[in-house]
Amino acid sequence: MSNKSSLLYLALIAFTPLFSMTLEEKVGQLLIVHFNGKAFNEEALELIHKAHVGGFIYYNWANGLESPAQVEALSRSLQAHAKYPLFIAIDQEGGNVTRLSQGFTTFPGNKQIGETNNPALAEEAARTMAKEMLAVGINVNFAPVVDIHALPNNRSFGDTSEKVIEFAKRALHGYRQEHMICCLKHFPGMGKVTLDPHEDLPILNKLEESELLPFKELGDEADMIMTGHVLIPSLDEENCVTLSSKILKEFLSDYKGIIISDSLNMEGVLKKTGSPTLAALLAFEAGSDILLLGGKILNGSKTGFELTSKDIIAIHKALVDAVQTGRITEERLNHSLNKILTLKKSHGLIL
Repeated sequence: MSNKSSLLYLALIAFTPLFSMTLEEKVGQLLIVHFNGKAFNEEALELIHKAHVGGFIYYNWANGLESPAQVEALSRSLQAHAKYPLFIAIDQEGGNVTRLSQGFTTFPGNKQIGETNNPALAEEAARTMAKEMLAVGINVNFAPVVDIHALPNNRSFGDTSEKVIEFAKRALHGYRQEHMICCLKHFPGMGKVTLDPHEDLPILNKLEESELLPFKELGDEADMIMTGHVLIPSLDEENCVTLSSKILKEFLSDYKGIIISDSLNMEGVLKKTGSPTLAALLAFEAGSDILLLGGKILNGSKTGFELTSKDIIAIHKALVDAVQTGRITEERLNHSLNKILTLKKSHGLIL
């Protein structure tokens, strides 16, 4: 056994679940998905038993989120039916991106918090949101946004890297105090894009160093970094960031946390791949550890289209087939799985 293989073996041996997992279960851990239902149902059961998913993301339109009691019951039921503990995730940024509102504290968005020039408020808001989410079984928040806003509708703390870093650092501290898993987004910075990647593929002709600074400065303090569906021709003429091994290796090769794709059901990534299945394969090959499969297409001929449980099961099968045929190596799969299990263990999801 080589030194590299020995180190990997020692890193993995702490996780006895890994050695009892089937290939199908290992691949399932890479997937965070959504389903339609205010309560546990057959669709959720299929995703857990047939796709062996590692987590779910909640949306108002799909899961109700009508009260703390309803959300808590849903989370509890999902965990009870899963063989391995689930990531249960949400986008709870505050302001316009607030999924939990009925029975929960409503907070202003990052831009409004930044305008107070009081970073302590970012920490207080994050800590309170974390307490409320954890109380209803949500353990992952896809926040904070660390884009540097250059446009009026941007959802970040400010228009300079210094301000974004200062406020986001305090937000991360608030989440960490409550042991909430959090995520920096959208790598490598999308504050200057004029197109919504839900609807089309944004293009950045040049990536400014200042856009990268929040990820460089705060990466070690964040559990996850989410990739953005944006094309940067000066770095990769063919592939958006989510699908670009060139960009992810150049800028995130030293990052120890989890790299997660933004939803692979967005037009920004489907414009290149044509299907979420190919998007999932290419995103994993490029360097993502977790593949996010949620939400609806918001524009064009497929407006309202969402992935069904059958679609997700098909994506899962394609990934399993890719490992079995050697397109994805088991070493690559175990590398991501090790990071996923490490994070779940560090937050008490795996004992």
